[in-house]
Amino acid sequence: MKKREWLVWSLFAAVLLMTLSAASCKRRAVDNADNSVDNSVTDITNSTTDQNTDFTPFPGTTAPESGLADPTVIQTQLLRETKEATDFIRLIQPDAVLVLISSKYINSLSNTFGLSTNYYIYSSVAKPDYYFLVNVPRNNLDPMKRFLMPIQDFDLDFSVLEIPAQYWKTNYAKALQLAEAQGGASFRSAHKTFEVSVILARPAGKYLVWFITYKATDASGAKLQVQVDANSGEAKIV
Repeated sequence: MKKREWLVWSLFAAVLLMTLSAASCKRRAVDNADNSVDNSVTDITNSTTDQNTDFTPFPGTTAPESGLADPTVIQTQLLRETKEATDFIRLIQPDAVLVLISSKYINSLSNTFGLSTNYYIYSSVAKPDYYFLVNVPRNNLDPMKRFLMPIQDFDLDFSVLEIPAQYWKTNYAKALQLAEAQGGASFRSAHKTFEVSVILARPAGKYLVWFITYKATDASGAKLQVQVDANSGEAKIV
């Protein structure tokens, strides 16, 4: 992916996370596909001010424990999670197809202590003006929630395609494991407070990719962006 394309995707990722955070705060559950929600984004212009700032790890530091789940152990749970989210959204929109997965972690990669949001996002040929969202907690306490959101609220300049199961060979935990090896662990060493966004998508004309962004929430504004091919597992800093 060329640098310009990555910058476009980075902007989209920032908008997406702000949009989903707003939706999560409002907690507007959708129990009927004919009900729409109000615009969940009050201001997406702030996303354009994000800067790609290099970081320098503190010398001699060791990365704190990530809390990341074992990719092999969690795979069965993830398969079940995906099926349950898809079955749940198809109760209100039978033709829904999965086009995005977006998770956000805060100060830890643990599903218990760090996972903030975990959205499965679907499109529908029958209702092309909306995305259908399912927030799936992994704490075994909170129920799944469904949301409708106008596609225009995502402010995308390109289309995303249905996630092809045959190329989805790398789960989120493995993608993060690879990102940690590419500098994510050092990033966490350098920044006590941080956020990590993990997005799986297949932009039109591109491969299925995990887009992972580490963002410091301290005064540094540092970022680290890693791209992981969901089919081959190839990882690279972008």
